[in-house]
Amino acid sequence: MAWIKRGLITLVVLFLLFAGVIAWFLFSLDANQYKSRIVQLAADQGIALTLDGDIGWQLWPNIALKLEGVKVAPLALPSESLLEADKMAVGVALMPLLDKRVEAKEIVLLAPRVELTVDQNGKGNWELITDAIEAKAKLDEQQKQQTPPTLEIPKEEAPTSGGLELALEKLRLEDGVLRYTDKQAGSEYAISQLHISADNLVPGGKPGDVRLRAALAGSGFPEPVNLDIHSNLAIDEGLNGLRVQPANIKLTGAEGAEAQINLRGNVRRAKADAPWQIQLNLNADVNPVTGWLAAVGSDYHPQSTAALKKLHIEADISGTDKQMFLEPLQLALDDNNFTGSASFQAATNAKDVPSVSLSLKGGELNVDDYLPPPVDTPEQSELSADVAAAQPVPLPLESMRGFNAKLDLTLDKLHAMDFDIDKPQLAVNVNNGLYQLNKLAAGLYGGELNSTGVFNARGDSARGELSGGLTGVEISKVQEALFASDEPQAADQKRVTLSGKTNLTWVAQTTGADTLALQKNLRAAVQLNAAELALAPFNLEKGMCQLVSYAEKTPLPEKEWPAQTRLQDLRASVNLNGDVAKVEGINAGIENIALTGDGTVDLEQQNFDFALGLALVGEKTSGNGCSVQNDRWRNRPLPLRCNASFNEVGATTCKPDSRRLDDLIRDELKYKAEKKYGEKVEKKTEELKDKLKDRFKGLFNRGDKEESAPEPTP
Repeated sequence: MAWIKRGLITLVVLFLLFAGVIAWFLFSLDANQYKSRIVQLAADQGIALTLDGDIGWQLWPNIALKLEGVKVAPLALPSESLLEADKMAVGVALMPLLDKRVEAKEIVLLAPRVELTVDQNGKGNWELITDAIEAKAKLDEQQKQQTPPTLEIPKEEAPTSGGLELALEKLRLEDGVLRYTDKQAGSEYAISQLHISADNLVPGGKPGDVRLRAALAGSGFPEPVNLDIHSNLAIDEGLNGLRVQPANIKLTGAEGAEAQINLRGNVRRAKADAPWQIQLNLNADVNPVTGWLAAVGSDYHPQSTAALKKLHIEADISGTDKQMFLEPLQLALDDNNFTGSASFQAATNAKDVPSVSLSLKGGELNVDDYLPPPVDTPEQSELSADVAAAQPVPLPLESMRGFNAKLDLTLDKLHAMDFDIDKPQLAVNVNNGLYQLNKLAAGLYGGELNSTGVFNARGDSARGELSGGLTGVEISKVQEALFASDEPQAADQKRVTLSGKTNLTWVAQTTGADTLALQKNLRAAVQLNAAELALAPFNLEKGMCQLVSYAEKTPLPEKEWPAQTRLQDLRASVNLNGDVAKVEGINAGIENIALTGDGTVDLEQQNFDFALGLALVGEKTSGNGCSVQNDRWRNRPLPLRCNASFNEVGATTCKPDSRRLDDLIRDELKYKAEKKYGEKVEKKTEELKDKLKDRFKGLFNRGDKEESAPEPTP
């Protein structure tokens, strides 16, 4: 056993001797000889590099060059460091050192700190370095062009020793910090607790293991977001390719928010000056989405507790660094599934703008689930005051320009704001501020919607145009959705309602730089046609019978008068001017009554005023209505006026029109006076006009079964 003991002692002596030789060699090799050269190379590129202290050697656990107090700053502002590190160690290969060459194998950074700032003028401090690098490259190119060519005879290169080479196998970064401050926008973001470890990043070698952990914080983040990336990477020879096999990215935020992103594929280029080619598969899961909204400082919550719980994205990404395609693209938001494609085109020159496109097809979507919960409705007076005090909101015209976009969306069914919409289709093109609505189509409450339009946001003021139509739509559903109210209704009041199938066509345009101007400058022409339409709570036939009953001294029929009027073959034109809608050319039939008239609807004041004419075209107003004995009452419009506030509609809303009642009375008295008095017509007409006029007042205030009044005395 003695020979074993002597052998071990011999090995220890040899190891110590070998270590002593290496130590003597390293200490005899002055690493500081590279210091001035490195600093000068950095300065030539516009970078102020500071290396405090000497460059020394580390013997354990690996042989390494040690750099302490590393600072990087723009050469023009050397005191404002972009990067600082307490310690930087560069591990070197042993065998090349024997030939006086330094071959870096491992890099370790301890507590690096990066400070990126944008000043009040929007200038980033890193731009001082990039500008200097670009200026240096431009100057070198100019000097190269101005220098006459010379004939160079290649010389035989003598073997040299010494130099600095990089063959990185390991990278370690501990406790790093990166801060970004935008003084112009008043925002600040930071990456802290940054730890990076990477093994085998040698071009052409086997895939290496990369791990990154950090905490993300910012002015809009209530709590930091934790980031964890783990990937296997392989670098191609010449640094012309990167294979991701795969990359797993995990984000965790406030309220249990978590996101998992998986990337697999490669990024390559054929040569150094060729564009990068991208082939990646993306698979991402986010849940709950509401948690991520809270993580970025939003207090938004949908009205359905089942909404915004999970989001899944899966796509194949292909293209270049200038143009990328996501096809096929699959999205799943909660239980809603969508398929389609997306693309991105970067600007290729100063005149171009970036372009994006998105095309999706899906099943049923309930938008109401994703809207915020309804708030308590204030009293009508408070609501009116709030509307009156509302300030116009400027349109973000600048943000609406500077890009191109295309959107195609098709669904099987959409439920939004109490609307049930079948097979909605939306196609929009955006061309640097010009928004073209190429198609808006849907099945809407038994009818069909089709509309096109354009919105021009390229100038200081926007201009919009819209045209389209609704065919066979149930108008009561549209009214309910657009003018729904939760206000309490008095027992003697009824809201004006329309029901029945109708056709609408419209042309509208508006201009303005804010929301109020768009509303005030809105001009629209609407054509309405309906075969059958019911209007409530008015019964215009009853009103006609009351007039005839009074005029002919006949009793009002004993019947129940429904609180509505059925209009046949209704036609009307509506001209919208800001908040006021003028309804012109009203023509309709009510059993044997012809209806004509016009009116206005003031949306701001919430009231309406219509002047109507009712003319009998037969002996009876309807099959079980009132009889008309006197031919003079047939085919003769009898004037009614319907006016009230929206919330004050009742049984007395439609009354005899006092503005036109004088003409009616004058014509009838003139006819009777001519028959009885001959040439004394004018005198008798003036004597009796006032007496009979009073008899017509209050005509529609009587009950449903009130008997007709006594015949007036001529």
